[in-house]
Amino acid sequence: MKQVKKTFFASAIMLTYLGFATNPALAEENKVQTTSAETTQQTTRAGKVETKEPSNKETVPSTEASSSIPTTSTTNPSKTSAKKEESQVSKDKKDGWIFEENIWRFYEANKATVNWKKIHGKWYYFDKDGIMLSDTIYDGYILTSSGAMVGSGWAKIKDNWYYANPSGKIVKQDWKKIGGVWYYFDKDGIMLSNTIFDDYLFTNSGAMAERAWVKLDGQWYYAQASGRLIKNKWDKIGGIWYYFNKDATMASNQWQGSYYLKASGAMAEKEWIFDKNYDSWFYLKSGGAYAVREWIGSYYLKAGGYMAKSEWIFDNYYNAWYYLEDSGVYVTGTHKIDGKAHQFQSNGKWIGEVPVSRGFEKGKYTYTVFLDPGHGGKDPGAVYYNTNEKDLTMQVYQKLRKELQGLGYTVLSSRDSDVYVDFVTERSKIANNTNSDIFISIHFNASGSPASNRSGIQTYSYEEAAGYPSRINSYWHNHPDRISESNRLAADIHSSLLAETGAKDAGLLQSSFAVLRETDKPAVLLELGYIDNFNENQQIRSDAYQNRLVAGIVKGIQKYYAGK
Repeated sequence: MKQVKKTFFASAIMLTYLGFATNPALAEENKVQTTSAETTQQTTRAGKVETKEPSNKETVPSTEASSSIPTTSTTNPSKTSAKKEESQVSKDKKDGWIFEENIWRFYEANKATVNWKKIHGKWYYFDKDGIMLSDTIYDGYILTSSGAMVGSGWAKIKDNWYYANPSGKIVKQDWKKIGGVWYYFDKDGIMLSNTIFDDYLFTNSGAMAERAWVKLDGQWYYAQASGRLIKNKWDKIGGIWYYFNKDATMASNQWQGSYYLKASGAMAEKEWIFDKNYDSWFYLKSGGAYAVREWIGSYYLKAGGYMAKSEWIFDNYYNAWYYLEDSGVYVTGTHKIDGKAHQFQSNGKWIGEVPVSRGFEKGKYTYTVFLDPGHGGKDPGAVYYNTNEKDLTMQVYQKLRKELQGLGYTVLSSRDSDVYVDFVTERSKIANNTNSDIFISIHFNASGSPASNRSGIQTYSYEEAAGYPSRINSYWHNHPDRISESNRLAADIHSSLLAETGAKDAGLLQSSFAVLRETDKPAVLLELGYIDNFNENQQIRSDAYQNRLVAGIVKGIQKYYAGK
């Protein structure tokens, strides 16, 4: 009887060891952590996001195809092996879990289990050789690294994510809303990610994009509230128009009809765009369409929206010809084109081809006045008290030109902007190639010593100087008709200037200045005040005093043409 009790007790200890200590269900069965709906939503929102800061208040795509992923983990069989110890039962008596030949089997009455087996509440599958399957999908069920079947939830097998329904069967070739987020699983049950399927985009987390910009493989897409991608159409997003191609990619750096999509994808509006493919500038108006056959400032946009450059343009609206230089800006004044000189108004309208110098014919007038704003460009003229002479001459010229044009005179000039024009022969050469009646060069004086306090207006006409022979005006420079008419013009303007301004009479003088010597028509040079005299400097800089100077010059010109 005692021997029976000892045998029973020993058997009980052995069964306990075999049934519990070596059973993986008690060790690390089904160490899969299923992700709750709440966790899925949180990880989705916390995903990696690629953003770009908007420029010029444009809406810029900002969310890359990257969201958090399901966090289910599985148990490595190697970690459970220590708890799945080999049975100490003799070879002719196997029962429970046995680790042999580097594989797991489950024995019952010395026979290896095959097919499905529920062990301690967990399902396992054993093949025809009794080998436990693990880290795989079998018959639509997920078997983790411990071999235990996933009852429901997320599981990752070999870098692929799967989702098991409460029945244990994985979702296949179907949509599934999990934690408020839509996912799609292919025919093998693998969750789609970083891809587009049936016009829906799936992010790095597998979540279907909704109301969001997503960048995938270097291309931007936009998913609507339904999740569908926008394709082959315009759409206004965040107040900005975008266009999406047939493949749903956002259009950029390209034309869509008369509209241009910039690098950001935003439609261009009220701005210039240079398209290197056409080697041309275009102007996109309000609404986005490019300008056609119209002026934008000093630039002209032709048919097709191309900016005109280095070419003639006839504008039907203004019934006038224009010439656009290489920069696209229309030219003014005298401009040489294809070897011929042409004259243009200050608004760019072509006057005509400049005739070969015809000299001067007394008493015959075209009522064309040639104005020469002194200095310019690299030549500032006199500089005192932060004032450049070239700036003052340009200010007076612009006012004078406007006034004369308003009275019906045609006004030509040596320069219309801050450019350098050689004073020795170039200014006279330009004037000589026009049909202008008179030449007026505008300057301001300087004594060279502010302490002298010199002031007043000087007016010069031509006087021959033996040391300065003419270079381009050999016939007319000393012609008596030109000299007498120059003197008359100088006297008329000088007296009118003094009467209008009340300035000190600094002299009606004669000199052999280059512009007076080389010009083949009546010519005068005006010194309208001393720039190095502080008080006079302040006066001649004022708008009111400049207007009085202009009034005096205009009255002098009118007196000259009247012949009185």
